[in-house]
Amino acid sequence: MPVRFTRLRIAGFKSFAEPTTVEIHAGLTGIVGPNGCGKSNIVESLRWAMGETSAKSLRGGEMEDVIFAGTAARPARNLAEVTISLEETQGRAPPPLHEAPDLEISRRIERGQGSLYRINGREARARDVQTLFADLATGAHSSGMVSQGRIAAVVNARPDERRAILEEAAGITGLHARRHEAELKLRAAEANLSRAEDLRGQLESQHEALKRQARQAARYRNISGAVRNAEAELLSIHRAAAVAAEREAAAAQSLAASAVAAATADATAAATAAAEAAAALPPLRSGEAEARTSLERSRIAAEQVAAEAQRAREALAQAERDLARIEADLAHATAARNDAAVARERLSREQTALAEQAQALPARIAAADGLLATAADAVRTAEAEANRATEHAATEEAAARSRNEARLFAEARLRRIEERAQRLAAERARIPQPDPAALEAVRQEAEQAQSALAEIRGALERAETDRASGDQARMTARDAAEAVRTRMAGLAAEIRTLAELVGNASTLAGALGVPEGLEAAVAAALGEALESGEWHELPSLPPPSWPEGAQALATSVSGPTSLARALAWAAVLAEGTDPRALQPRLTPGQILVSRDGAVWRWDGFTVPAGARSPAAVRIAQRRRLGEARAAHAEAEAAASEARAALDAAE
Repeated sequence: MPVRFTRLRIAGFKSFAEPTTVEIHAGLTGIVGPNGCGKSNIVESLRWAMGETSAKSLRGGEMEDVIFAGTAARPARNLAEVTISLEETQGRAPPPLHEAPDLEISRRIERGQGSLYRINGREARARDVQTLFADLATGAHSSGMVSQGRIAAVVNARPDERRAILEEAAGITGLHARRHEAELKLRAAEANLSRAEDLRGQLESQHEALKRQARQAARYRNISGAVRNAEAELLSIHRAAAVAAEREAAAAQSLAASAVAAATADATAAATAAAEAAAALPPLRSGEAEARTSLERSRIAAEQVAAEAQRAREALAQAERDLARIEADLAHATAARNDAAVARERLSREQTALAEQAQALPARIAAADGLLATAADAVRTAEAEANRATEHAATEEAAARSRNEARLFAEARLRRIEERAQRLAAERARIPQPDPAALEAVRQEAEQAQSALAEIRGALERAETDRASGDQARMTARDAAEAVRTRMAGLAAEIRTLAELVGNASTLAGALGVPEGLEAAVAAALGEALESGEWHELPSLPPPSWPEGAQALATSVSGPTSLARALAWAAVLAEGTDPRALQPRLTPGQILVSRDGAVWRWDGFTVPAGARSPAAVRIAQRRRLGEARAAHAEAEAAASEARAALDAAE
């Protein structure tokens, strides 16, 4: 089975601020969305994790531009990481990863730190990741990564550019990558050799210079010996002078000792005086402390007195303000009392007048009640009359308005009728009197025309229905023909590519009929002998007996008789069978192979399962070439049928 991409995890890459996992299921996985939603960022993350080194191809100025730059609502990220999960990689990845059934490749970039690659959690170089994907027939620049304008570039590519696509299909891209790396190492080795030659020449010149320096050093040693002897004589002279100076210094020392004794006596007297002064110092210090304490107390008391005086001044000012307000209130109260006395006198006078009026009030109230009842009756009568008059006026006004509108409508209708009567009279005057027989004939022709028109309309509707059905059939046939042409073009391109790949190979290998899944087993059993040397037909031998769990290749693989012995003496292991238990039971000449290309020979020779050999690849290519040719023949027959159906529909 081919290597399968199963999962893509993106974190902090371009527009993916939060970790996002894209599951790649078996079959066709599609990502659909509007412009700007990040579809291209998913493809670019896949290329970046495969080892893309160009920031421009990722639509950036530098590689750190792939890190999420932040938005108005979200802060920027400091790192980005993309992880690719692969399955079915056992035997297809380069060593030492060829035994791992699954691989997880991750690339991580941090601002100011550069990129870090990991394969299954272990650090790796960018070259290792690029070589890994090249061996898997893919990569950051693989033809399988189809982007905008890629199809047109492939169609218009030059032959040397198409060669990369064919090499990728053949699975040799990794070999080219290793070849390029080996060439770089060889060029580096050549440069190192050239540098070594230059260094050797420099060292030889330095060697000659060192020889000259050695001769100069020997001469220097001879001269330095004479210099040392002269220096010894000079030092003996200096020693004699030093001894004389030492004697003079001893005499000066005795004089200095006398002076030191006198100074010591003076220092002792001074120390005694200092002790006496120190004994008299504590009483003075205590007096100073008491004076400082009393001074501090006096200062605090003065501050308190000043604060009390300030508060007293503020209380005096407030009392003066309150006194002024009270005096103003007193003046206002005095004026109010005077006004109240005046008002009391006025009210007493008014009360006397009201008492006089109250005595005459009952008679006036009775007279007023009679006048009020009479006035109320008159008002009610007037209001009723006014209401009736108002209603009558409104009724008359509405009737007059209705009659006026009816009159105007009738006049307008009368004018239209008169105008129509005049037009009809004029037209009747212009029309000649018809012949009754001709009028009957015209009526019959009109009836026949109506029936013919009905038949024509029915036929037209049927024709429209037939035309719609024909258009649908033509579109269906055209789509089928287009699909068949597309399939034929793809098969033809595949046939040409496979034919070029296997065209120069041995026809003997092409004559093998290998079922799908046994390519690696047949290639492991026959090896490169399929492509080199000659096979001669020999008499057949009795078929060997195989232990349980092994089946001879001859029962599954068909081929020429010259390969009968080789196929009969090689067997493929069944699933779940332990080859180490069967290998000791093999007879001379027998070979056990597995479906993934491992070999166990009768003489103890063992080859572990690894990457697919070139022979297995060629066998698979030949088998696929036969299948593609058969499918192309079927597609041609289907194309003929589609063309016939399209012609019939048209």
